[in-house]
Amino acid sequence: MTPKERMLTAIAHAEPDRVPVGEWQFGPEIATPVLGDECTWLGGMSRAKALWEGRRDQVINEWKTGLVRLAEHYQWDAVLLHAVIGSDTAVDVPEPTGGGTWKTATGDVITYSEETDRLFVTEKGNAPPTADIPAPVDDTPTASELELIRHVVSVLGDTHFLFSAALRGHPQFRYSNAAVSEVEQWVSLYQDPDAFLEARMRHVRTPEADRAVQRVKLEGLDGVAYGWDFGCTTGPFMSPEMFRRGVQPVLAAWADLAHRHGLVMLLHACGNNQPLMDMIVEAGVDVYQSIQTEMDIVEMKTRYGQNITLWGGMPAGDLVLGKPDAIRREGARYLQACKPGGGYIYGTTHSVMPGAQLENYRAMLAALQDAGRYGGRAACP
Repeated sequence: MTPKERMLTAIAHAEPDRVPVGEWQFGPEIATPVLGDECTWLGGMSRAKALWEGRRDQVINEWKTGLVRLAEHYQWDAVLLHAVIGSDTAVDVPEPTGGGTWKTATGDVITYSEETDRLFVTEKGNAPPTADIPAPVDDTPTASELELIRHVVSVLGDTHFLFSAALRGHPQFRYSNAAVSEVEQWVSLYQDPDAFLEARMRHVRTPEADRAVQRVKLEGLDGVAYGWDFGCTTGPFMSPEMFRRGVQPVLAAWADLAHRHGLVMLLHACGNNQPLMDMIVEAGVDVYQSIQTEMDIVEMKTRYGQNITLWGGMPAGDLVLGKPDAIRREGARYLQACKPGGGYIYGTTHSVMPGAQLENYRAMLAALQDAGRYGGRAACP
């Protein structure tokens, strides 16, 4: 089987030759040993500095070749792609203010976290709310914005399962959406759930949203990714009743839009969302990723495995703190428990976190050799 066939078989709740594998997010921890110094696209600060210094082409070229090399090296079956910053897109180069902070042209204060290698907006400036910013008249991505996607499709499109978010033009280099915080978003759900739902449903039903999803198909990809965090480790941000009222219809609308264009709908949702799982399944989501350790993936597979494909298994923290022998045994246990009947993709819970140990990641993949094959045969090389 090709990687694409393997993924599509598992998503159809049938058993392929072996369990497919992939990662939603990862960083230099597993990339640098393969790519050397050509990882500016993965490091938060190295990427930011390269763009600030006008080295956009270097970042994108390393991304194009590096992502293909990593997929082939680690034998990933699924690969997440992104629209990239266009060659003519202006980059807001912030002014340093000392102590690992900068200020943007709109007054946002951004702070660098060395521990996570990420830049965060820690203080809002005077940027207008997102709702007040007019949408581009033409949201068609430029050729340079699709440069990464088209390169990877040209190399891996026939063999691998490729997916991306809905494709709109004019992506910008953003540190975060500082206009509306996550807290403000969920407060607005409780303040007026009907208005919350109406605004999001109105967006899904626009011709622009339809075109953005259709482009994913036209570019030769197999799935559309949708990311929306619903909770933290202790549980969802909202009650199940409020989720059903204000959020589930939006998920169902996105799933319907994906299916109308012949695409698989993949959801990345952080947090302990166990109380919401029945409704996520009912919404028509095909693949659910970011299954954190607070959610028992083995129990979830038993309960939901015929109706939704689950992607995960290896606790992300164990790749940071664990030992290779234990990781290999743990991975084999998850594989043996979750693989029957298909509907399962092996990978790290949520993402390969900063601080993950390469030997642990290799041990996780070795478990796929031990226990990932169907029918008791030796795993694929």
